[in-house]
Amino acid sequence: MAASTRIKAHNIIFKIGASDYACDATMVDLQLQDAPGDVQTFCEQRVGGEWTLGLEGIVSGDAASLYRVLWENFGTTGTFEVAPNGNATATASEPHYTGTVKFDQLPPLSLNTNETATFSVTLTVDNSTHDPASDVYYGVEIVTA
Repeated sequence: MAASTRIKAHNIIFKIGASDYACDATMVDLQLQDAPGDVQTFCEQRVGGEWTLGLEGIVSGDAASLYRVLWENFGTTGTFEVAPNGNATATASEPHYTGTVKFDQLPPLSLNTNETATFSVTLTVDNSTHDPASDVYYGVEIVTA
């Protein structure tokens, strides 16, 4: 078997709504966890799941910055898209990951002398849709075309 193509996190596309925030982000982390109240035994397949969207980035007061968007949208929801390969159009070998995120955490303001201020938040992804036959897994869709 030939070696699989590897993804290097460089020049990714990370959008909330129609705006790309990759230049404000230093880390994008999409993780599936047990949904609150769910317990999976050794004999069961996953009985439920909930994705989180972890973000780290630079603190900026610019109105269009990721930091300000997180503050201004607190308590609402919005769509997100991650293109790990940086491709504008999803393909079978370079898919995009999309879903609806809940802006349920505010980014902190932490300042250290002579350092660029950064933040870290973990947001909840709406897991209301689960249809593996349609490539939707607990609210995250894998888009291939």
